[in-house]
Amino acid sequence: MKVIGLTGGVGSGKSLVAQFLKEETGAELILTDDIGHIVTDKGGSAFEAVVERFGKDILSDTGEIDRKKLADIVFNDKSAIQDLNNIVHPKVKEYIENYIEQRKEKGGSIILESAILFETECDKYCDEVWYVYVPREIRIARLKESRGYSDGKCDAVMRSQKPDEFYISRSDRVIKNDGSVEELKQQLKRI
Repeated sequence: MKVIGLTGGVGSGKSLVAQFLKEETGAELILTDDIGHIVTDKGGSAFEAVVERFGKDILSDTGEIDRKKLADIVFNDKSAIQDLNNIVHPKVKEYIENYIEQRKEKGGSIILESAILFETECDKYCDEVWYVYVPREIRIARLKESRGYSDGKCDAVMRSQKPDEFYISRSDRVIKNDGSVEELKQQLKRI
């Protein structure tokens, strides 16, 4: 079994690259954002600890964590995001480790898409790590258009992530995604 770790900053197009690779290769796709939701959903392995740390004000009317409320807290406070990461990252890592272990005998390929691949040390499960690079100004434009982010929110989210150089220096391959979707697909087909 081959595991490719796919990482990149917010707005880089990781999900687009992952989906294209899945369609082209038939690889199984693991999204750490989804796993983060699983472990922080009501009844999930990190739910109680997150509520204990951030208070019941982060809960919705249905008793689930309101992700927007939580994001507003953590993306504006470095100690808060560190606390959240200290709670959630070990649970995400444990989930991924178990998932990959269960599928080892099955063979094939897995694409592990994660903005926090190195931070959770999940790169150790990968045979290769690919980084999706996009210049900051293009990422900001994409986030404003696709997610309706303000300049302030873009800046806060990007400041919460490590710089491009951190990821580039640790990756086996860099995918440049500063052009059209078709250009990106052609680049990936050449790999």
